Amino acid sequence: MESEMRMRFGGFWNSLILLIVIIICLRFSSLEFADEGLTKRIFSALHLFLGCVAAGFLLGIFKIFLAFSNQTYTRAPASANFALGLKYGIVAGGMLILIVGMLQLDNFLGVFQPIVTGLIAKLTAFFV
Repeated sequence: MESEMRMRFGGFWNSLILLIVIIICLRFSSLEFADEGLTKRIFSALHLFLGCVAAGFLLGIFKIFLAFSNQTYTRAPASANFALGLKYGIVAGGMLILIVGMLQLDNFLGVFQPIVTGLIAKLTAFFV
């Protein structure tokens, strides 16, 4: 289990992905609770990140259970399924927070917000 975690979360790119998720959580909580104190914003960011970890934990457990439908000689070890599910869950939680932040909060992406708002407006006009 330790080697699987090290393989899935070690290295430069995997660490960069986790750092980006943490930055997204910090940005969301700092804009959402702008009039609150620093401790409230940090605890909110920690709560969001732990929610991403909980989603990853749940996805890892689902991945273990769903792997039982495969044949035993093609099935990955349970630790590999859990570590991969944990990584995908954290990334998916971060992406959901990013999407909600872009749609709901003003200036979530800073200077890139007008570009994204224009693209979202064009996409919604295309499908409506």
